[in-house]
Amino acid sequence: MALALHTGTLFAQSAQPREKSEVEVFMQQVAKGSKSSEIDYAYISTSMFKQLLSQLFTTINEGIEIHGPVEKIFGSTMYMRRFSSTGEEGYKILSKAMRPFLEEEEEVMGMELSALNRQDGVVSIIYGNSKNVLVINDYADADNLTAVFIAGMSYETFMELDKSGIDLGF
Repeated sequence: MALALHTGTLFAQSAQPREKSEVEVFMQQVAKGSKSSEIDYAYISTSMFKQLLSQLFTTINEGIEIHGPVEKIFGSTMYMRRFSSTGEEGYKILSKAMRPFLEEEEEVMGMELSALNRQDGVVSIIYGNSKNVLVINDYADADNLTAVFIAGMSYETFMELDKSGIDLGF
């Protein structure tokens, strides 16, 4: 009986909601405030990733196990939000929403400017810390801005994935 009470207390403590970081709250607000037919938005949870990979690997070979960088993604990643403008109005809305990060400050909402590249009319910006990564690609000439926020993935893990050749599609 004492074991059951203690176990119940442990589960109750572990089920406490995690406090969201400032940048997570910001991205949630961007998702709510960026409703437009010219903005494509996707929210992908960790369970969605796991289910997709599970189905893929089950189809290929039931004996495959996931290790290395791919395992790191699912060990800590909570979700991914992806925004992409598809027209001039969507570009204006998304650019305005992402302004704090497009100003190229060294630190924004607890995330450090980790990479900045200007090439062929495209500005690519990566902000990261030990808990989150934000990748922004701004194609100003084409009225296209893409922002991908990954909650729970460190910048170091993001770079490991890139070095290992795993393409997250942005």
